[in-house]
Amino acid sequence: MYSTKTATVNNEDFVSNYMKVGINDNVTLKEVNVNKTQNGRDFLEVIFSNENDQIAKMTFWKNEKNMWVKTDEELQHRDDQQFGQILQIIDSFYETRPEAEFNNFLEMINWVKEKLTPMIEAKKLLRVKVIYDSKGYTKVSTLGIFVEPMTVTESQIKLFKKDLLERPVVADTEPATDPLSALNNATTPVTEDSAKSADDLPF
Repeated sequence: MYSTKTATVNNEDFVSNYMKVGINDNVTLKEVNVNKTQNGRDFLEVIFSNENDQIAKMTFWKNEKNMWVKTDEELQHRDDQQFGQILQIIDSFYETRPEAEFNNFLEMINWVKEKLTPMIEAKKLLRVKVIYDSKGYTKVSTLGIFVEPMTVTESQIKLFKKDLLERPVVADTEPATDPLSALNNATTPVTEDSAKSADDLPF
């Protein structure tokens, strides 16, 4: 229903709940969560926010062997890279990096939560790199240095070619349909005329 009496015009500027892509200044640590999916997969979620309460998230999952990671050495390399990324956040709050070793992913992310959660109240100002992912959602980049204290006068954060700074175009997908199935499932209402026509067929 449309009415000239109820039609409206919105002239307010849209304010996103998420940080803009690029290098964001004066960001603080908002949350550090250790969660589990319905399928039982553990993951670490780190959330940053700015003065407008806009957020940027990053999520860490357990590395597994796959078609690109086939050997124990390759898996260990991925684990070392991932832990190095996480330690960037730790290093932003601790002058001396705490020493630690862990036997599994869950032990590691629980330790990270233990170390970072007390830092939330400090509201230490950070500089954070935010990009788009392949689906067009914003996230904290993990390429190179992506977080540092605002006290760093000459920023070490760089924007790389692989950092998506423009929202990718995600094509709409239509569910595949089988035209024969559609014909088979089509129903024709039975009327008196159609019933007579069927009875008149010579077979």
